[in-house]
Amino acid sequence: MFKSYIWSLPTRVFHWLFALLILLAFLTDDDDLLNYHAMIGYAILILLGFRFFWGYLGPKYSKFRDFPLSIAKVKEFMFNIFNSEQKYVGHNPPASFVMIGMFVVIFFVIVTGALTFGIQEGKGIFSFLNDSFFKKMELFEELHEILANLAIVLIVAHVGGVLTDKLLHSKHETLSSIFTGYKKTKESVSIKLTFFQKLIAVFFLFLMIAYFVFNVSSPKNILVASKYEPIDYEKQNELFVSECASCHTLYPSQFFA
Repeated sequence: MFKSYIWSLPTRVFHWLFALLILLAFLTDDDDLLNYHAMIGYAILILLGFRFFWGYLGPKYSKFRDFPLSIAKVKEFMFNIFNSEQKYVGHNPPASFVMIGMFVVIFFVIVTGALTFGIQEGKGIFSFLNDSFFKKMELFEELHEILANLAIVLIVAHVGGVLTDKLLHSKHETLSSIFTGYKKTKESVSIKLTFFQKLIAVFFLFLMIAYFVFNVSSPKNILVASKYEPIDYEKQNELFVSECASCHTLYPSQFFA
């Protein structure tokens, strides 16, 4: 068997950044961490932008047209799943459906999340919807949660597929290929990046770096900024704080309306 270079460095970097950011998105799904949650969501959107272009302009096995998206091929693959010889060098049919499903679902997770952030919290690029009849609507929040759970199902399916492949077709070294880029194949079918493909990868790398620098230097930027000015109730009620706060809690006056 030949040792063929299948997954380029940009593809592997995308894969691990994608996995890391999705993990961080779930870990920051908390009311006190919503700004970070939103920032991570937009970072994932940049990665999806890269993957979209990479799916059309990248190397052979990363192209969407190389994905065997066919129910007949899925049936054929499942029928021959215990065969140690596998004819798919890149993604196999079930993996192709799962990967496309993940990209689509996570895109809509981000869209519904941004809408929820604007409608419910009055923050981010959709904060203007906080003034409209959408304000009391929980539709987008519910969709966001449903899609996030669907994303988890797809991620579990992806991991399960990788482990199954490791168990049944270990000689192809599919699992290790996402680290090294190399798989064992019957023929030498290595890829090589063109200058244009390298240019695309470098562009999105700098875009991602610029995005993180932007968020660090401007943590209250348009993507997470609130439409409301913060109110210091203690400063507004200095007399109450000095005379009564030792026994009573200060609440904004509208809570008593």
